[in-house]
Amino acid sequence: MVINNQASASAKAAPALPHVSNAKAATVLMIGVVALAFSGIMVKEANFEPATNAFLRVAIGLVALLPFGWNEIRKGRKLDSYSIKMSLIAGIFLGIDFTCWNFSIFFVGAGIASILLNLQVIIVPMLAWIFDKYHVPKSFIVLVPIFIVGIVMTGGVLNPMIGWEAGAAGPETAYGMRTAVLGTILGCSSGVCYSFYLYFSRKGGMKVEGAYAQPMIYTNISQLIAPVIFMIALAPKPHYGFNLTHGTMRWVDGAWRLPTEYAADNWASLPDTALLGDEITAYNWWMIIGLGVLGQAMAWTFVQYGSVVLDPTVSAGLLLLSPVTTVLITPFIQDEQNSWLQYVGVVVVLICVAYQNGLLQPLFGKKHKPDDDIEEMALEAVDRHTEENRERAAHKHDKHKNE
Repeated sequence: MVINNQASASAKAAPALPHVSNAKAATVLMIGVVALAFSGIMVKEANFEPATNAFLRVAIGLVALLPFGWNEIRKGRKLDSYSIKMSLIAGIFLGIDFTCWNFSIFFVGAGIASILLNLQVIIVPMLAWIFDKYHVPKSFIVLVPIFIVGIVMTGGVLNPMIGWEAGAAGPETAYGMRTAVLGTILGCSSGVCYSFYLYFSRKGGMKVEGAYAQPMIYTNISQLIAPVIFMIALAPKPHYGFNLTHGTMRWVDGAWRLPTEYAADNWASLPDTALLGDEITAYNWWMIIGLGVLGQAMAWTFVQYGSVVLDPTVSAGLLLLSPVTTVLITPFIQDEQNSWLQYVGVVVVLICVAYQNGLLQPLFGKKHKPDDDIEEMALEAVDRHTEENRERAAHKHDKHKNE
């Protein structure tokens, strides 16, 4: 799905796996990265209504993970109640993330949406600063405005300045605003929610060695809430909400396009057929099943498995290949047309992400230091603050028990 710092979220939170080589861990992680790179593409190919897509993807992934979770419990690797609670809270935000991201894919394309999601690289340190006493470095303060400019450029918000018209994604306006602006807002919203997912996942930590499926199972359970709310909210409009008969886009001239009826001044005036794309076929069902099994259950579990063993910087570098791959192949696979200004924005965002993960310093002859990884340092601050709170709670409990 994204450049995510799942490496950061799990590498320090769990003990290293015994008898797992770096080569094996890197191979497993790369399989997960490839699956994530194609997840945005599979969302569009499945062509289900965005909230329906998110619901089906998570539900299918949940079913696929259940046997593995049961096997972990059977081997005595059951999660503690605190980790379960944090996983459930994290899942609520990940559900909003998935749903907003799906809408963003249809408005700005899978490649651009995968880049917009990386807003988490500046949100996570901010959360750690606000809640966990993390002191952000001066370089981060400089990085934030540069990153924001890159995000705006990537989303296509500035395309009118260079005379670039709407590409293959569809009409120029939707819901009373430019499609690029709406897609950028939704993509950034998914990035913010993904940041909260990472934050609460880290709060829970992975205290049980070898428990990889269970955190994702509990996350998936609460992840179903957001798509359901979206579907209920959209249901009063015909063809909106839960829809298993018609997709969102139409196949026109060899490319997926939003129906032209999408271009409406306001929600109330949208015609009943605004989201009535092509009929759902067996191909679409195969895509959504593949998305649930490969892009949901397998991808996230493999990334978590590999990142526990590898150095966080190595993991971050490999994960960076996911959105890069997506943005490079979608013009050929799905005829997504982006302006040169958007590609400049992509480069700016990726440089910021690489700097955040400490990947650029060695290129300039500087030895990599743990402090170079800003997001990892922020997440370690979350760990320390969480552990302090747990110790205080345990001390208070013991004191009350002795009294």
